[in-house]
Amino acid sequence: MTLSDQTKSKLSKAVLSLIASGALAGPIAHQFLKEREGLRNNAYQDAGGVWTICYGHTGDVKPGDHKDDAQCSELLTQDIDKADAIVTALVHVPMSEPRRAAVISFCAYNLGPGKCETSTFLKKLNAGDNAGVCQEIQRWIKDGGKDCRIKSNKCYGQVDRRDMEAELCAM
Repeated sequence: MTLSDQTKSKLSKAVLSLIASGALAGPIAHQFLKEREGLRNNAYQDAGGVWTICYGHTGDVKPGDHKDDAQCSELLTQDIDKADAIVTALVHVPMSEPRRAAVISFCAYNLGPGKCETSTFLKKLNAGDNAGVCQEIQRWIKDGGKDCRIKSNKCYGQVDRRDMEAELCAM
């Protein structure tokens, strides 16, 4: 990636710096997810009504839960480790570290293993359809049935996230 490519990127300088330094997928995904999920120390219900805390952590969250920043960072690390294990189980082709980070974010962390396992995205990835798999990410732009390309639906951040995941995927 050249400097002129970086100026066109939607990815943050921190993520691009990790990629340029040859970082593994885990640290790339960690930085990316911190930026895209945002930190919320108190439990809240996401757009789908799922109780969530910290950097998008779900599962064992209940109303009234609170975590400090260090606990949230540890939960993110644990969640990425779980997501990486899911990616290892589902993906049967070699990937670059940025692509692996994209798959961790998109497939395992955001969609979940059930939706990912049956997705056209995963079929294209395992078939070696390098261009098609990255384009497939950008098709997932609905939240609770709402088209996130419509700004009044208040989920446009998902469109940006998909663009960034597709960019990571293409690297």
